[in-house]
Amino acid sequence: MDYIRLTIDEENSLEIPKRFSKYTYVRSIGHGSFSAVVLVQHIQSKEFFACKVVSRELLVNEGLFERFEQEVRILQSLHHPNIVQVTDIVFTDKLILLLMENCENGELFNHIVQCGALNDEELTRIFRQITRALQYVHEKNIAHRDLKPENILLDDEMNAKLADFGLCHITSPKSLLKTPCGSPFYAPPEIINNVKYDGKKADIWSLGVVLFTMATGALPWTETNQSKLFLQIQEADIHIPSCLSPPLQQLLLMMLCKDPNARPSCEEILNMPWLAEDEDEVDMRLASRLSSSRIRSKLSKSGKCGASVKSTDDAWRATHSSNYKKPIDVRPRLLTKNATNTVSQAAVMAPIASLVRKVPPSGKRKP
Repeated sequence: MDYIRLTIDEENSLEIPKRFSKYTYVRSIGHGSFSAVVLVQHIQSKEFFACKVVSRELLVNEGLFERFEQEVRILQSLHHPNIVQVTDIVFTDKLILLLMENCENGELFNHIVQCGALNDEELTRIFRQITRALQYVHEKNIAHRDLKPENILLDDEMNAKLADFGLCHITSPKSLLKTPCGSPFYAPPEIINNVKYDGKKADIWSLGVVLFTMATGALPWTETNQSKLFLQIQEADIHIPSCLSPPLQQLLLMMLCKDPNARPSCEEILNMPWLAEDEDEVDMRLASRLSSSRIRSKLSKSGKCGASVKSTDDAWRATHSSNYKKPIDVRPRLLTKNATNTVSQAAVMAPIASLVRKVPPSGKRKP
């Protein structure tokens, strides 16, 4: 049998059969810390699928077998048009091959890097799809815990598909989570502060950062120094560009609120005026309550929110620094395991690090 050898990292590689079960190997798509993703074609139907290839040995050695098993089990239970669907699983002596629908346009992250801020139609459509997918997940009492543009895929018609449930957690109304996880760039203040947190409320913050990035082509963070970056997140120190529409500014203020309990649910987000498909579909009573009393009492008092609308559009016009000689090391110590065989989170976060705005010592953003 012929094999293709794909390198995962400096120490690990995978030998993937060119033909297995009902599929043939086409090309490599990418890789994660312990897996590779390849494009395969069904031999009879000629349909293409994305295939996540995982080494059984690596899963056991890294203590990730239960996490992967949970990801597969949850993915198989989720049936939503905006969540990547598992179509088949193939087991070999050394590998587990997870077949999923192929999203031809890749990651939302790459789309933002290549195209910048999304236009209004694309922004509202894709964000609505992501929010509906997250609403479905939350209704099943699951917190995703790793929402970021890299984990949102785009199909051939540019529809969003939520992916990567490797860090998800089954929640209950009265329980709080204590395990910090996910990318710090999208982690809420409570996770950076290393306190117990509501997984669903943490997801809403992460979704807010994703929305900000989609709307502006930039992350909301201006600090490049690790400790200052964490402080900015902890204080929810976010300046929302005034060039964004007032309804969008309002929604971002609510989602990026320092107080988790003041953040809206997915249902409330979908009923906000900015996302309403037409006025008849808006729950006016809910929208009115959210846009008036909640904004005044929960976002403005005592600096709970920390986010503000910047009077100038310098932040929005600022470009990402794409010429860093080295990616910013923003690993929070509390999020990094002490195990010697754990892959550094710097490798995971290197791509997104290039999106942090470069702020000169004067504190003024470059035009």
